Amino acid sequence: MAVKGDRPQPKEGRRRSQAERSAATRGALLAAARELFARDGYAATGREAIVERAGVTRGALQHHFADKEGLFGAVFEELEAEIMATVAEAAIAVPELAGDPLGQLRVGSMAYLDIALDPAVRRICLIDAPAVLPPATRQEVLDSSAVGLVREVLQAAVDQGALAPQPLESLTHVLLAALHEAALYVARADDHAAARAEVGTTVEHLLAGLTGRAPGPPPPPR
Repeated sequence: MAVKGDRPQPKEGRRRSQAERSAATRGALLAAARELFARDGYAATGREAIVERAGVTRGALQHHFADKEGLFGAVFEELEAEIMATVAEAAIAVPELAGDPLGQLRVGSMAYLDIALDPAVRRICLIDAPAVLPPATRQEVLDSSAVGLVREVLQAAVDQGALAPQPLESLTHVLLAALHEAALYVARADDHAAARAEVGTTVEHLLAGLTGRAPGPPPPPR
């Protein structure tokens, strides 16, 4: 016979199961939408195709994201977070650049341009996101990831004397805008690899101009 203190446990178990099922449904929608948005683009991807690929109901889509634009925004946010994590990892992965924030900025910038070769990044983040999402929504995502990362690196460069004191907020946004345009150049090119090589040289010279350094050698393979 169950004692009185045992009775709440099945309810708690059911609550955990519901949370897990909800998370699984949300994850399935994100994964399906990401695949279809990357392959077909936002405009050509219908809600029915997304829920069919995810194996859920249309009501589940409305419950978690309200509409297709909301789902696209969530995919965009998830992908941007992955991009920034990859860039940050690349920037700190070179031992000889420890304590060299501008060197890390250069390697991270090159990694960002490499990521523009990824079909999902090209289509979702660089081509469709500016057309689908309101500027304020996109900026909020960038502010929570890229802006803080670049500002921190620039501040470290100023603190150690590698960069002259200057308004870092404006410099951060100018650099990010330049990198975004460089990545967009890669995304829109007929030959993505050739465009990546070409614009990489341009960005090298841009970053070298921050301190008057000559552009450095290519970063070591990761």
